[in-house]
Amino acid sequence: MTEIESSARDEINDARRRSPIPFRACVLIGLGGLFAGVTGPLLSTFIPPLVRDAVGDNRTTIGAIMAIDNVLLLLLVPLTGPASDRASARGRGRLPLVLAGYVLSAAGMALLPFSSAFGLAFLVGAIIVLHTGINSQKSPFQALVADIVPSRHRSLATSSITFQMCVGAIAFLMLGRVLGMRPAFLIASVSVLVIAAAFALGLREPKVVPSLVQSQAAEITFRSLVGAAWSAVRGVVPGMRPIFVAVLLLQLTFQTFTTWYALHAVERFGIRPQDVTIGFIAWAIGGVIGALPAGVIGVRIGRRNTILLGFATMAACMFALDRVTQMNVTIPLIALASAGWALPTVNAYPLFVELVPRHIRGVFAALYLLCAALGGAIGDPWNGGLFDFLNSYRAMFLIMTCYTALAFVTVLFFIPRGVGEADTGQS
Repeated sequence: MTEIESSARDEINDARRRSPIPFRACVLIGLGGLFAGVTGPLLSTFIPPLVRDAVGDNRTTIGAIMAIDNVLLLLLVPLTGPASDRASARGRGRLPLVLAGYVLSAAGMALLPFSSAFGLAFLVGAIIVLHTGINSQKSPFQALVADIVPSRHRSLATSSITFQMCVGAIAFLMLGRVLGMRPAFLIASVSVLVIAAAFALGLREPKVVPSLVQSQAAEITFRSLVGAAWSAVRGVVPGMRPIFVAVLLLQLTFQTFTTWYALHAVERFGIRPQDVTIGFIAWAIGGVIGALPAGVIGVRIGRRNTILLGFATMAACMFALDRVTQMNVTIPLIALASAGWALPTVNAYPLFVELVPRHIRGVFAALYLLCAALGGAIGDPWNGGLFDFLNSYRAMFLIMTCYTALAFVTVLFFIPRGVGEADTGQS
């Protein structure tokens, strides 16, 4: 590189560092997290009883209907990611795919609480519409975050997403508890439409020249996803393979808590099942507290360092939670562990997407989401096997300590310094 080129690059980097924070874009894109907070907790709370009321105590049928979400995720996430790349390359952008998913989700949320009165077929149809909307927008939305928000401020954008997701989850869980299922679902449906309108009116995707990038955008096939996965496994892109391992372990840790904490707390402390909800509330509050600082810290000290800090905090809290003997002591530790969880949750995707050129972000966003989903999918049977072997849930936090410590080691030793930091990626 010549002295002139080096000087020009330094001037560009200085200009990026001085660029104002796009608060409006970060707040708007964070509404995608609010969408997840609005829909997720209500579905987890109310769909299982709806299905049980429709089919009785046939657990096999209940399990099959509840699996519709995962089936649609595996089908739609790999398709809509590459589809958004093609749409972006042709100048149409990813936003229409996101908006279509929101409209379908709103329709499903409105129909679902009334569907059981019309029979099982109508209920299944409403579930399919709802989860088609939710899963079809996931990959395009993740890629859209990177398209709209400049590299240096992406940690702030993902912190806004995480913050609004946690706030939405708390608000709509309380709403469902106070108002009941039907009013909560109708309010959620309207809220999703409002989010879609805010996106349509407020977000503007950067323009591309279709003829220059159209030939590079991935085809809308599973082959493109398989090719991306194989390149990650082979380590073609430095640092990408350990990022996927760290994300899988992060999701595995989260899944362990959400699935097994209730059983762990009842067995360990002898409390009533309804009293364990305070632990879940503590986790949600910790996520709210940690989300926005996680973005600021990621900008100040770098994404890799922030992720390491988060995993170290989680590991220390999980180890302490394994040692404490009183239930009331666990609550602040769970909140602190969740605040630590926010650090890698907020900064892992910006670090990952920095390595991916714009024209294939949809494909790799799908791969990122599937990796996180894999952590959730394998977590329950794997942990269940461990608890069967130990004949107790007592070791739950110790197992979580191992997961977070392994994630810390993965990031520390296998993601090189500087990889995935702001303004280092390809245009």
